[in-house]
Amino acid sequence: MLLKPRAKYRFVYPKASFVSLVCFLVIGGTCAAQDTTVVHSKDSAVIHAKDSTVLMNDSIIVATHHRLSLKPTGDFDQRFSFIEDQGVSIWGYRIGLLFNDKFKLGIGGYFLDQNTASVKLDKKGIPLRQLTKRLYFGTVYYEPFLFRKKRWEMSMVFELGYGKAVLDSVNKIRGRFVTTTQYQDFVPGGFGFSANFIMPEIKHMHFLTYMGVNTMIGVRKMIFESDLRYNYDGWYWSIGSAIFIDRIFTDIFKRHKRETTR
Repeated sequence: MLLKPRAKYRFVYPKASFVSLVCFLVIGGTCAAQDTTVVHSKDSAVIHAKDSTVLMNDSIIVATHHRLSLKPTGDFDQRFSFIEDQGVSIWGYRIGLLFNDKFKLGIGGYFLDQNTASVKLDKKGIPLRQLTKRLYFGTVYYEPFLFRKKRWEMSMVFELGYGKAVLDSVNKIRGRFVTTTQYQDFVPGGFGFSANFIMPEIKHMHFLTYMGVNTMIGVRKMIFESDLRYNYDGWYWSIGSAIFIDRIFTDIFKRHKRETTR
C-alpha cells in the first residue's frame, strides 16, 4: 500500500526524465512515515531517511533498510521500600528485549515477606496479635532510554502488574491462638528512573565492560485493592551490581558482522 507524502515535505523537482520523476514519487510516498530530508541534484535525487538511504538516477535505484534489532536483557531487581511505616525488601527479577537500542519491553516477578506484631504483649511477652504478609506480583514494564553513553545510561521505567497478598494473622483469644488466612487481589502501577554505570576496560580485559552498577528510584501506586485496610503505596529505591546482557550480544553481533564482510 503506497502512502502519500506528508505535507511538511517540500519537493523541488530537477530537470530529469519522466521515469525518474515517477520513481521519486513512489519511493517518497513509502518513506513518508519517517523523518526524511530530500536533496536534489541535476540528474539524481537522494533521500536521507532516519533508517534508510535511497539513491535514484535515471535508471538505477539502490535502497538499504535498517533491520529491527532485538537483544535480550535481564537483571535482578531488589527494591527497598516502606509499607505502613516499616522498611521492607522486595525481591524480584526482570527479563525482556531491547528494541533498536532505544527501549526495553519485558516482564518482572516480585515477592515480599513482611512480619508485623501488635504492641500489646501477654504476661509471657508473647504478642497478642501477629500478622504475616506475603506479596506475590508480576509486572509488564516499558523502559525508554533518555540517553546512552559509553560509561553510563539513564532511562524511565513504567510498570503495570497484577498480584496477590496472603495475610496470615495469629490472634490470642481466651488463652488460645487462632490462625486465620486471607487472600487479596491488587493491581500495582509504578513509575521511576533508572541509571546504569558501566565499568571501563582495564588492561585489555574487555569483559569488565559487561558489568556495572544499577540504581533506581520510583513510586509504587495501587490502582486496585480488594481490601483497603492495608496500604501498599510508597516510594522505592534500589542499588546493586548488574550484568548487561545486551552489551554482550552487541559485541557478538559486531564480531559476526566483521566475519561475514571479510
